[in-house]
Amino acid sequence: MQHLLSRRIGPASSAALAAVLGCSAVSSVDYAPCSSSADCRSAFGLGYACGEQQLCERSEGFERCEEVFPVDLFEAPDKYRDVIVFGSLFDHTESTGDRVLVNSATLAVMEANMSGLGDRSFAIVHCDYQENPKIDDLSAEEAAVEAAKYLVDQLGTPAIVGPGTSGLAEAVYKELAKSERAQRTLIVSPSATSPSLTSIDTDKPGLFWRTAPPDSVLGAKLAQFMEDEVVTNAVVVYEGNTYGKGLAIELEKNFEDKIELDEYQDPSQIPTKVVEIANANATPDNFAIVFIASDVAQVTSFLNAAGANPFYADPEVKIFFGDTAYNVDVITQTQSKAAPLYPNVRGVFPGEPTAREVYKFFNTTYDATFPEKAMDASYSSHTYDATWLAIYGAAWSYFQNDQKVEGPAMAEGLTKISAGETYDIVSTTWNGIKTAFKAKRSIDVRGASGELDYDPTTEETTAPVIRWTIVPDGGGFKFDTVMEEM
Repeated sequence: MQHLLSRRIGPASSAALAAVLGCSAVSSVDYAPCSSSADCRSAFGLGYACGEQQLCERSEGFERCEEVFPVDLFEAPDKYRDVIVFGSLFDHTESTGDRVLVNSATLAVMEANMSGLGDRSFAIVHCDYQENPKIDDLSAEEAAVEAAKYLVDQLGTPAIVGPGTSGLAEAVYKELAKSERAQRTLIVSPSATSPSLTSIDTDKPGLFWRTAPPDSVLGAKLAQFMEDEVVTNAVVVYEGNTYGKGLAIELEKNFEDKIELDEYQDPSQIPTKVVEIANANATPDNFAIVFIASDVAQVTSFLNAAGANPFYADPEVKIFFGDTAYNVDVITQTQSKAAPLYPNVRGVFPGEPTAREVYKFFNTTYDATFPEKAMDASYSSHTYDATWLAIYGAAWSYFQNDQKVEGPAMAEGLTKISAGETYDIVSTTWNGIKTAFKAKRSIDVRGASGELDYDPTTEETTAPVIRWTIVPDGGGFKFDTVMEEM
């Protein structure tokens, strides 16, 4: 199969987008009256919104949301007048970002468009929340929130895939749940795992879903791993955000021996923490340091700093990580400085059962479609599944909500995917799922990331857990894994 990519708008396309969306200002379109932005999108296509004077206007684009599929989505708004537009929120940083996750979401949309939904097709607008002064002065949280507002207010997206971290997911959900917003938006995150998110939405069905289990599961398994390694004294260094605090607290609840929590707020503090812990534990005995951070860059910062300190190469010192570190970038970006520590490194991850046929189908299709490898990113299959869940929700809403695709009806559809006839989340089952939903029948989906059996009360799923280590592989290194059932 030819390699395909969703496209970020280049100079020529930016000019076309400017003509469509109006780069410097908004302008009314023939004084067309409106009561909502949906009226304007229906009349003129994407990029039109209802202004303060209740007239349709061409609205500005948003630089952080320029990567799209289909690639001419913004260039031909009339062509996509009836398209169902999803959004995604990920970090597009080149070295440590979520490129594979972005592509995984695109792949699901590409496959759904093979037969569409009635007379409608799907599109996705990928937004970037990385902190980058070359783009603007927004923090990651500010960028994620502004991108979400753009997706919903300007493009009318009924569903967002992402964000990738718990803190950003919480911020985006709270923004979109504000009472002044008439449109309710479904959020499906592949990797926001904080236990606090279980109760963030009290509505049933809720509008926040995820394809990875909460860290209450991972914390218990991490504690068990440490006890199996005869750890009796541990220090947990964790990022002071929703994810870091959540996993650290769950670990503290489940670990029965001595444990100390040590929070940091700024990643620049990581090298100092490395030195402080070594100095405070000069004669380690069955000792472990657990490092919990929400992005790969912080994990590599910790390992590279530890690689310069002989304390961390002591066999009595075990180094444990959460799910973030299970990423090939951790190896490629630390092996020159921290490889001597690898025998001491351990970790857990809500496991991808890679021997499953559903995962193999996803992995093979992804690798034939994009230049990167699906296995290069730990949450690629979760992202693929999350996007398909949004598509399934759209199908339920379309058939059971007078052909309207809206967040609450999509969420209702997600309550119909854990009991009934079994369907794998692959492109070839899409038509069968549409037939079932049209007949108002529930189904039971099996994803590339796992079974995805959602509890009807908590609306949470479970998954196996991988215990991983880093081992030599020819002239390099690789992850070695052992799967545990939940």
